[in-house]
Amino acid sequence: MPHKILFVDDEPQIVQSLSLLFDDYDVVTATSGEEALKYFNSGNVPDVVVSDQRMPMMTGVELLQKVRALSPNTVRILLTGYSDLDAVIDSVNSGEIFRYINKPWNSAKLKDTVALACQFSDRLKSAPPPPNKATSAPPSAGMLAALGVEVPAKVAGEHHLLFIDPNPTNLQAYKDLLASSYTVHTALDANEAFNVLKTKPVDVLITEVNLGTMSAVDFLAAVSASYPDVVSILLSSSRDASIAIRLINEVQIFRYLVKPFQRQLLKGAIELAISRHDSLAGRVEINSKAYSGVVDAIREKPAASLDEALARVRELLSARKTY
Repeated sequence: MPHKILFVDDEPQIVQSLSLLFDDYDVVTATSGEEALKYFNSGNVPDVVVSDQRMPMMTGVELLQKVRALSPNTVRILLTGYSDLDAVIDSVNSGEIFRYINKPWNSAKLKDTVALACQFSDRLKSAPPPPNKATSAPPSAGMLAALGVEVPAKVAGEHHLLFIDPNPTNLQAYKDLLASSYTVHTALDANEAFNVLKTKPVDVLITEVNLGTMSAVDFLAAVSASYPDVVSILLSSSRDASIAIRLINEVQIFRYLVKPFQRQLLKGAIELAISRHDSLAGRVEINSKAYSGVVDAIREKPAASLDEALARVRELLSARKTY
């Protein structure tokens, strides 16, 4: 049975064009977010939904947020012809998008990307449930700290964070803020951070966008491939659509936080990132990073150094046929 794809765009000619391109799939179309949600609410669940961003009444990001709540196993792709910066950032921080695709699309790459999304959806639906945890288990140290509750020393440090920032003062501030709840590791540059990852059980990595001569996106792509269970958060003083698109398509970044932000926002993002890590750890079949086209190749032969990891990831990403 062919996979079911839902295309959503307020321009009828666009959904018609997509229907013709994907004639080997079970294609359903909608010309608004409201129409798409009616389809879900009627009990029909597509494997993949591809939505335009700029639509009246409901944007693509808003629709995909609702789809995520209604059907977590439906893989979500955002399609737009606009450099809509806020939409891209929102798709990182709330929509949990599988891929971001600019119009006009490359038909072959779009088909390969949707095929990959279908494969991911199949894995999500067939994956065994996560190990049961006792409902009476106490909240994590991070959650207690986020609620302003003093954390007893015996439960502090159960999760490991890694902060990367060229400014030692900032690193100390992060330690002062979070060391009572987590084990906090720090690094001044990407090479130092990569060495920490090789020796410490890091759950969440938080990095500045500016890492001197190295691109933080390149570094995160190498980390994503080498350590797919590590959940990444990027900190930046500016919004950059090109960076955000790469963070989605190459890194599957968890959050893109724009400074200045309140401490509580960072604490909350870290707590959510830890929950994500705990749900994905050791379950590569439901980890979207495994569908970047590079994770399997890297893990078969782990890189001995960051330079080696960067070179291999760049080569693999340039050769892949998907977005």
